[in-house]
Amino acid sequence: VSVMKGANHDGVRLDGSVGKGLAYGAQKGLFIVQGDADSRAGVRLSGADVVIGGELHGPVHDELGLLASRANIKGFAFEYMTNGRALVLGDPGPWMCSGMTGGVVYIRVQPELGLDVDALRRRIAKGALVELLPVDRRDVANLNELLGAYVGELRVTEQLEDARRIEALSKDLGANFVKIVPKGQQVDPSVSTE
Repeated sequence: VSVMKGANHDGVRLDGSVGKGLAYGAQKGLFIVQGDADSRAGVRLSGADVVIGGELHGPVHDELGLLASRANIKGFAFEYMTNGRALVLGDPGPWMCSGMTGGVVYIRVQPELGLDVDALRRRIAKGALVELLPVDRRDVANLNELLGAYVGELRVTEQLEDARRIEALSKDLGANFVKIVPKGQQVDPSVSTE
């Protein structure tokens, strides 16, 4: 499933966003959203891949409170996730990863806009048993596959400048991304345990 921005009568690309509960309980497949997602994206995700391409429009300004009102995902993302992979290119919003027991969530960091590791820690649900970690060599294939799928959709929809900009993120994955995994998860999330 791919939800991309559409061109209006002036040729300006708009929207590409989705409502509540994107990919709820999805076991297989790939979900790509170029814009933002309402609350509860990826809840009970259990094997599918999700890319949320909505990006920051400026500094996050956490000091203002009400994090969800300005986030690219409006809250409670990846609750009770048990498997699968997710990639978030913007602000993942508050209360994320509550009850997460499997899988991996990759999040783009943009310290220059305030979306750094500390800001991401503030977005993790209180009591969530997860770790926020740097990406490592095992994550390279996952990130390249997810970024590649998104870049492919941008190219298909003739958004070549955006495709080049997103593709450039793969040149330094360690500087551009961190991951969230359940505490103690030792296996590569891309390898099936069935």
